[in-house]
Amino acid sequence: MLIVFVASCKSTKTSSNVPIHSQKKSNTISEQDQTKFTYYFIDACKERMKGNIEIAENLFKQCLKIDPSSSAVKYELGNLYRYNGAYDLAIKFAKECAKNEPKNEWYQLLYIECLHNSNLFSQAAEEYLKLTKNYPNHPEYFEGLASEYMYNGNYEKAYKVYEELEKQFGQNENFTLNKVKLLKELKKNQEVEIELKKLIQSNPREGRYYTYLAEFYQEINQIDKAFECYTTILNVDPKNPMIHLALADYYKIKQDKINFYKEIKLAFENPELEVETKIKILLSYQGLIEMDTHYKEQAFELCDIVLKLHPSSADAFSIYGDFLFKEKKLTEAKEAYLKSIAIDKSRFFVWNQLMFIESQLNDFSLLNIHSAEAMELFPNNAMPYFFNGFANIQLKKYEIAAQSLEAGIDYVTDNKPLILEYYSNLGNAYNAIMAYEKSDKAFDEALKVDPDNATILNNYAYYLSLRKDKLEKAEKFSRRSNELVPNNRSYIDTYGWILYQLKKYEEAEQWLSRASKMGNKNAVLLEHYGDVLFKLDKKEEAFLKWKEAKMTGNGSDFLDKKLQDKKLYE
Repeated sequence: MLIVFVASCKSTKTSSNVPIHSQKKSNTISEQDQTKFTYYFIDACKERMKGNIEIAENLFKQCLKIDPSSSAVKYELGNLYRYNGAYDLAIKFAKECAKNEPKNEWYQLLYIECLHNSNLFSQAAEEYLKLTKNYPNHPEYFEGLASEYMYNGNYEKAYKVYEELEKQFGQNENFTLNKVKLLKELKKNQEVEIELKKLIQSNPREGRYYTYLAEFYQEINQIDKAFECYTTILNVDPKNPMIHLALADYYKIKQDKINFYKEIKLAFENPELEVETKIKILLSYQGLIEMDTHYKEQAFELCDIVLKLHPSSADAFSIYGDFLFKEKKLTEAKEAYLKSIAIDKSRFFVWNQLMFIESQLNDFSLLNIHSAEAMELFPNNAMPYFFNGFANIQLKKYEIAAQSLEAGIDYVTDNKPLILEYYSNLGNAYNAIMAYEKSDKAFDEALKVDPDNATILNNYAYYLSLRKDKLEKAEKFSRRSNELVPNNRSYIDTYGWILYQLKKYEEAEQWLSRASKMGNKNAVLLEHYGDVLFKLDKKEEAFLKWKEAKMTGNGSDFLDKKLQDKKLYE
């Protein structure tokens, strides 16, 4: 056990935490130099305490120029160098002050720590041995000696130190557990068992001691002996929930699923078991469910128990939401996440899950509210801005959407799918408010990231076609989207419509005819098909398609006028 200590230059009072510096006035130093020495020394201590290490170091060096034999200054310099990791210099000064004043324990401790940090464990042990002789009533020095032996691989010597400790100070839990660790390193399992049984005999009503023995039996694969210990603990300490968890582990090894769950449930029903432990166990159930779905019912039952006993736990509602989400119970999961953030708003993962679910449920009004709140709580996270932009697009609040997306895009790092979503939605938002130059720029940026993104190619091409702008570019993009995804009706319709704008009516009719035969009827597609038929002088067929479009749903603003006048309006 290494002892961390704090030096103080001001105190002259003996303390367990403060070293005493003996300032012996040298006969060779004048009174004027002694005054300078004291001045430099006090100032150096002040600078060290302020954290001005370099200034303190220079002032201590000034002290050494006045009195090269000062142990107090060497101690302070040794401490400074130790703090900065300059262990060669630290050892030099620590060794000198320890040698000059062998009865000053703080000087010895500094020297030991410097040796230890330089991996000179054997030398550190030698110094600790001196301390145990000078201070035989300090058990911490014996423990420090044992630690250095252990670091050096001398487990037998370390064990003998603890034997001596027990003889001098009596048996206690800490000594026994350290002896047990050493005996395990020495592969002396029989002696480990003896030591732990002695510990139990010292206080047979202490359930924790039986646990140490049970865990040891589990380590050496003597499972039945471990079980005997745990059943004994139930008599000694029946309210201890950890025993039920230990028994659950035992039954898990035995592949006894019924008793495994019985013990887990008993532990969960105990309000003394910390909610954090219960959450960790529930997290492990996520892996268990993947291996065997019968654990799913157990997980939900355990969640119910936790929520009843710990209704103020944000983690409990969060993990319950996770289980519901995996079961695709999105509405119930949303409610669980809402309860979690009502208790603790600081968990971004919960907010992210909530926003994702609201987007899946098309609950855009709530998504708008919650994403705006998340933007304030997590101003440097890109996801809330994205969800807010997406929600406002769906709510047709395009300017707000664009503002949120522009504000959040700079926070996207190393996430290609998300940056694509950002640019795509920016393109949609700007197109809706007729900021076409910004819309095109957003789509161009998206295609720099992924030139073969079929959705973006199609949407960009379609917007250009509606504006009758850059139609050659639109045709190229639309053709590529159909090459990437050959049987997508929306992409086929877009390409047919672009060919129509390019006055390639016969080719357009082929593509739009093909699209009209795929899937459910679509008003926009049928109207497009009617328009191209009209251009090909198939006016009656065109009228029928427009009529069919009207019966199917909403078409363009010109659809009613086309039907009324049986003429094409664009």
